[in-house]
Amino acid sequence: MRNFFMKNRVFISTALVVAMLITMLPFGTYAAAAAHTVCATVPLNLRASASTSASVLKTLSEGAVMTLMENSDKGWAHITGGGYTGYASTAYLTLPAGSDVSMTGTATDDVNLRSGKGTSYSAYTFIPQGTTVTVTDNTDEEWASVKYGSYTGYVSKDYLTINFTLPKQSTSPTDPAVAAPTAAPTSAPTSAHRGVSFDGLPQSNSGDGSADDSSRIILCDKSVSLDINATFKLTVMDSASRPLTAGVKFSSSASKVASVSSTGVVKGVGSGKATITVTEVSSGAKDTCVVTVSSNIIATEAPTQKPTQAPTQAPTQKPTQAPTQPPTQAPTQKPTVPSNETLTISAASATVYKGCYYQIIAKSNTTVKWSSSNSSVAAVSSDGIVTAQAAGTAVITASTSTKSATCKITVVSGTSVSLSHTSATVTAGKTFLARSYTSGVTWTSSNTSVATVNNGYILAKNEGKSVVTVSTSKGAATILVTVKAAAPIRFAYTSPNCAVKNQTVTFIAITDAKRTAVRFSVSGGSDSITVNATSTKDGSTLVWKGTAALAKAGTYKVTAYSQYNGVWSTCSDGATTAFVSDTTDRTTPVCTQRRASSEVIKLIAVFEGYISSIYDDPITGDPTVGYGRVIFSGEQFYNTMTKNEAFAYLVQTVNNDGYSSSVNSLLVGNGVKFNQQQFDALVCLVYNTGSGILSGDSELRDALLNCSDGSSGSTVYYINGDCVRIRKGPGTEYDIIDELDYNTIVTVISTSNSAWYQVRLADGTTGYVCSDYISKRNTGGGLNLNYVNRQNLINKLCMYHHAGGSCIYGLLYRRVDEMEMFLYGDYECNYGVYKYDISFKCTKNPSFHT
Repeated sequence: MRNFFMKNRVFISTALVVAMLITMLPFGTYAAAAAHTVCATVPLNLRASASTSASVLKTLSEGAVMTLMENSDKGWAHITGGGYTGYASTAYLTLPAGSDVSMTGTATDDVNLRSGKGTSYSAYTFIPQGTTVTVTDNTDEEWASVKYGSYTGYVSKDYLTINFTLPKQSTSPTDPAVAAPTAAPTSAPTSAHRGVSFDGLPQSNSGDGSADDSSRIILCDKSVSLDINATFKLTVMDSASRPLTAGVKFSSSASKVASVSSTGVVKGVGSGKATITVTEVSSGAKDTCVVTVSSNIIATEAPTQKPTQAPTQAPTQKPTQAPTQPPTQAPTQKPTVPSNETLTISAASATVYKGCYYQIIAKSNTTVKWSSSNSSVAAVSSDGIVTAQAAGTAVITASTSTKSATCKITVVSGTSVSLSHTSATVTAGKTFLARSYTSGVTWTSSNTSVATVNNGYILAKNEGKSVVTVSTSKGAATILVTVKAAAPIRFAYTSPNCAVKNQTVTFIAITDAKRTAVRFSVSGGSDSITVNATSTKDGSTLVWKGTAALAKAGTYKVTAYSQYNGVWSTCSDGATTAFVSDTTDRTTPVCTQRRASSEVIKLIAVFEGYISSIYDDPITGDPTVGYGRVIFSGEQFYNTMTKNEAFAYLVQTVNNDGYSSSVNSLLVGNGVKFNQQQFDALVCLVYNTGSGILSGDSELRDALLNCSDGSSGSTVYYINGDCVRIRKGPGTEYDIIDELDYNTIVTVISTSNSAWYQVRLADGTTGYVCSDYISKRNTGGGLNLNYVNRQNLINKLCMYHHAGGSCIYGLLYRRVDEMEMFLYGDYECNYGVYKYDISFKCTKNPSFHT
């Protein structure tokens, strides 16, 4: 920071010297300074330093043109002109005609490139944090038009820093041959509020009030080349770099070659050369620009493709709809309305239940606007989505500049229909699960090219909107479905799932077939690497793999990016991790966070079996897909998955959906030492039964925690359940003193009543607790799963063989295999072939046993 201020102190001193020299330069030399110009898009504060807390030297008028002194830095531009030198925010600057400054933007976070100015517009693609893009229009206060790869769209300025860069080949702006700064005023102006024109300075063209100054007017462009029908806006300034928009007139030496409007807009008319002259009315001062018009004819009708960059002058209004395809070329003039507009809509009338959505689809070759005759009955959005507000009628009108069509909406009251969601945003290619608990309902979609629906399973097909309706004969409910672009990454994971230091790790991503390249960004601590991948085809998808050896233990952040049309992008599905252990020892128990091994994930896949498309589990009735992945209402997922996708989904589920974390929480949270095979066995158990059993089944939990290694310590008593009541006497008829959480330590005062123990809490409170809810363990010594009571754990764990009220041998076989993994490190699925002495008999059904 000290170097920054020292640098600018020297620079400003140089600028003052230049200011004195500039008064001795000839007029033509001064005009050259206009090449490095920037222009204010709003009334803008010029500050003494690059900070919003710095004093305001002047409030620039909207359109004020200043000279850029150096490349902008961190969103601030060092500029000069009109007798002032200071700093202005780059968010509110743009380039006037004739400027040789480059305007770019740097993404400050991962951000969507959208088809219009607003978050309601669809996203073309994803711009990664730190990416530099070309800014084509910075005149809007909130959204910048940018070019990224083959796409041109809009980015919110909340996630973009605007940069202005001087041309590399130009002389330094501090060189008096090209720069024209003037000395800073001795005191700052007092007025600094929005809307003040030049802080109240005289509205003449004079820089200092002298007659000589007022006679100097400058055309920033001395020569211009145009095609026939192309236009160009001339910029006129006075000698203080202030724009002149009044008191000047324009003329052309050959109007059949190039015409010029009263505001300085030049249009190519025919081949040849013409001289455009600007004259200051009050003084007669003049300047000229030579216009060369070529024989190439630019169409005056609307271009057939959307532009990829901003027109040469600011648009007169904001775009009304998203582009229909990625634009490919810049227009040479403002597009005109099609000569033969077309318009049709999907319905002339409709009856809609109150509280529901209804979609009217318009087809037109131009922009369509929507309106309602009675918004309190039926409101309509800019994309034709009607919301039924109250009983009554309303006419919805779709219109272009020359045509209109109407739909009469009748809103009626109906009986209630349950529906889990009212809106959903879904990635193209994924399925969203919605639920209705009303019997006898029918599911429909208003736009099946965007989304289809089958009994609550909504398949997102293409970008756009659709209204999904669930209805009976007497009522309905709706979901407004917004489908966004297909994800650049469908799945990402690493293998092995639990690696060791210096082991080669494979980074894996799955994409659709349109992607042309994939790379992985891998970071851990201070280390950061990029891993490039190669692909193999798998059905309609591509499987990408790249490898690297990771030298340090820990969890690495991994992000997969794919390339499409030259643009790299990622999404939430592209984020994963690589876990690296510092030891290859898988059998020695230690108390540390672990991750499931690849061996147990493969075993879970064998147990669960592969199902490509969603189905209802025949035992539990739960919607299930892939390798036993249960889908809940409100989730979105890929249906009809390949085996590679199903396995990737399984890895993500085991790592991220609470199975591994619940085992770590129980064991590490209680200071238990355990090895990899013991951890894996418990992960396999909870993947099948649900992680809640580790907190909800006190008997299983106690069986696991009753594992003292026999070292010196003391025996403590603790509460083995949740919300256990302590009472004033030994029975449920006594008043409740409090409710105790699991693992609350108590001191047992008396066990004379075997059903109720008298206990004392840490705060001295005494009372009685049912003895079933009190357990003991050794503390001060060590807890180690190698010392668990083997038969007790078998009994508790193997009890999880019931489903639908019945004993299921398939579940018992799985429990036995999990105990063989826990006790002996055996990762095989033996299907009831008992390799070890695992003795179990069901207490509820003794005939059911191993």
